[in-house]
Amino acid sequence: MVSTYTQDLRDQITEELARQLFSAELKPGDFLPKELELTDQFGVSRATMRSALATFTNHGIIERISGFGTRVKDYQEWNILSPQVATWIAQYGGNTLIFAREIFRFRTSVEPFIAMEAARRATAKDLMKIEAAWNGMYAAMQKDDLTYRGKHFQQYDIQFHEAIYQATHNLVWVQIGRSTMPAVFVLIKKTTEAASELSDSLERHRHLLEAIRLRDAEAARKASVRIIDRAAYDLDLDELNEEIRENSLANVVMQNERDRLASD
Repeated sequence: MVSTYTQDLRDQITEELARQLFSAELKPGDFLPKELELTDQFGVSRATMRSALATFTNHGIIERISGFGTRVKDYQEWNILSPQVATWIAQYGGNTLIFAREIFRFRTSVEPFIAMEAARRATAKDLMKIEAAWNGMYAAMQKDDLTYRGKHFQQYDIQFHEAIYQATHNLVWVQIGRSTMPAVFVLIKKTTEAASELSDSLERHRHLLEAIRLRDAEAARKASVRIIDRAAYDLDLDELNEEIRENSLANVVMQNERDRLASD
């Protein structure tokens, strides 16, 4: 049985290595210090160090190369759908451009389609959750510290989007939404901090809520796009936004539907 002391040491090592990896202090292609150097640095046994390193190996972040050492793998090989990895991105990756751009790319590609699906499938209970999150955003915006009932505006914002994923009632989309929300929170936090004011963002979220309430899938898609457009503006990612939009999932689905109707 692992002692509480050993577990605490392993957790401390894991968090420090996570900070180095997700802040890009250690980048893909870099080699970690040799195992003996790490054990000396942290003052732990080799078994404890190997246990900590195994956490990152299991998430596809590092790999052991015989005769060379332990290397950081390419970002595309990291298991970012793991809740643990998404949490590390949220904790340590906020100032790492690659994470911000890739999270934004994901949102631009997927969220308009998710909004369409929510408009088609949302139940009364789903609408209550989405509306409760929006009401929280509104109430928080009225406060100097943007906090209402112990929750920040950003937390209500992420709650709003997670509720929309849940409203698709698709097991895969719901799980993806739940897994990626900690990472998406990084982008929402950066957007909120960069925005000159929040009333415009709040109004765009209201339009999405109303489109879903009216079961208007096309209006929901457009409202979702407008939310992303505002985020792109606040984060100076307009060029990336335009690059991605044409091939977003919603646009591909709509084009396929137009092609199907044209062939009938």
